Amino acid sequence: MTRRTLFAPGRFSAAALLSLTALGSCAQDIETAGVPGEEPTITSAVLTGFNVTTRAYNSQRTGANTSEVALNPTNVNTATFGKRFSLTVDDEVYAQPLYASNLSISGGNHNVVFIATVNNTISAFDADLGGAALWSRNFNNGGRPVSHTEVGGNCVPYNDFSGNIGIVGTPVIDGNSMTLFLVTRTVEAGAFIQRLRALDISNGNERVLARTIGTIDPRTNNQRPALALSQNKVYVGWASYCDTPPYEGRVMAFNTSDLSQAAAFSAAPGGGLAGIWMAG
Repeated sequence: MTRRTLFAPGRFSAAALLSLTALGSCAQDIETAGVPGEEPTITSAVLTGFNVTTRAYNSQRTGANTSEVALNPTNVNTATFGKRFSLTVDDEVYAQPLYASNLSISGGNHNVVFIATVNNTISAFDADLGGAALWSRNFNNGGRPVSHTEVGGNCVPYNDFSGNIGIVGTPVIDGNSMTLFLVTRTVEAGAFIQRLRALDISNGNERVLARTIGTIDPRTNNQRPALALSQNKVYVGWASYCDTPPYEGRVMAFNTSDLSQAAAFSAAPGGGLAGIWMAG
């Protein structure tokens, strides 16, 4: 088991949450910041108030929380700002944690932090109280995660990852449909498989059948970038493991309603254009 750390004195301020964190660039402790302050609006069908639904706060990846009003040099100090609790997860964390305020789970409202691990597990925790996961789902699908020893043959050993390589790209949340999208990667009966999944953020159940991504080599194409959401489409990107062929830079768009492919852009290794096509 891997222990990850959350920081916050008192109650969380929704506008302050995650303002001082290192946002998912490597497998590090999860540090969530907060000070006593305002409470977000309780919601049911859609997310409102302050939420962190994508990497670095927005699709532009600016890393700027423009809603921040609580944190300042007077209250971020060793006397009032520090470790509050730790959470235990099942493996390393490369994806940035995401956050939903006042989410209804099991008959109660919780400020929730979502944590994805390289063991293809995603869990929802109470961001104020810690403790056991509100829900947790593993998507190894009867197999196991990809190992860093099985990829990146141009680098021996391949050490951009130190162990498993399951969920790595930061998921994205659609606050209107209360759906979290992520990509898992597994080895099942010797076959390398990547799947796009859509989960209900209130319980972790899959909303639609997971989509196996079959138009790329799932062993040599690395789904490292964070997922993005725009106009009812989720965007997923790939690159390489240590420039080990065959790989291509690719971005694909999928419809959020049923995960059908909507568009794709592909660039050949070295920057040459390989092709662009649209579907749907």
